Amino acid sequence: MSSYNMIILAGFVETLRETYEIFVKKGKLIPSITLLFLFLSSIFFLSNVFAIKPLLSDFILKFTVLMVTSPTPGTPAFTDDILSLKEDLGTLAGIEWIFIVANSLASLFFSTATIITSAAIYGGKETLHIKDLLSTVGQTWRRPFVTLFYTTLLDLGYIFFVFTFKLPLVLVFDHERAFSLFSTMVSMIISIFYLYISVVWTLAIVISVLEEKSGIKALGKAAELVKGMKIKGFCIKLLFGILFYIVFELTMKTLNKQYNSLSFGIVIALLFLNIACLVKMFSWTAYTVFYYECKKTHGEDEVFEMEESEKYTKIASHTPPINEDIP
Repeated sequence: MSSYNMIILAGFVETLRETYEIFVKKGKLIPSITLLFLFLSSIFFLSNVFAIKPLLSDFILKFTVLMVTSPTPGTPAFTDDILSLKEDLGTLAGIEWIFIVANSLASLFFSTATIITSAAIYGGKETLHIKDLLSTVGQTWRRPFVTLFYTTLLDLGYIFFVFTFKLPLVLVFDHERAFSLFSTMVSMIISIFYLYISVVWTLAIVISVLEEKSGIKALGKAAELVKGMKIKGFCIKLLFGILFYIVFELTMKTLNKQYNSLSFGIVIALLFLNIACLVKMFSWTAYTVFYYECKKTHGEDEVFEMEESEKYTKIASHTPPINEDIP
């Protein structure tokens, strides 16, 4: 292994070590934020399941009856059945939309709180007051919301590109095994490339929390900061991507073995959700550490060091405004 690869590996391990120290050992606020996020996500998931279960059962029953009876199109009975199915489908879509929005807002709130707390702990503030944290989140959440909107558009654009790229392959390949093998290889390449380019997108969200930038400006600043550090950022992305993939595959295999038990399926899905949320919170801490490491490579850590002995609110352009007199 070359010296350059050894340096990258050593830096990657050091980032993970620092992330673990911040996430687990330094203070109780980040574990508390994570546990609260897991609890709230579980409540949303269970509420969603029990809310749509009777509606989904009713929709399936009506659809089955419609297929069995096969009423003549244009008759009053057929029209009534179609309108009833449309009403049930609209209700299901409305409930799902409410839960998706609520879960997305909760995820944004707790992700912002984790980034702010991680940044403060990284700067030496291991004890934070919850009132000041909530106030800071309230002042900054709009910026990551705007940046998240832009990164979501980039995600959708990438998905559309992948779809238009893979669709001709479905039409060209007529051999199932050859297509399966080739599709797997292409999917791996596409996934790895996505992890590589999304380093900037993730770092932009961290920047939008810790600096007075959002949207295009945050993405531009992220592209500048990540120069010379892209490989380390990709390694972080790859690690958490592999962890998520392993957990997802184990969950799907477990569900396939016990597909007849609804209760068992809910428990396994809930377990997967909690592990995924835990990985997500840990990854935000890792990318906050990575953000400061990127700043050091550009010489911006000197500003932080000069301001460190002053009021913490003076570092607004680099870290969240947490007051010095926090107990």
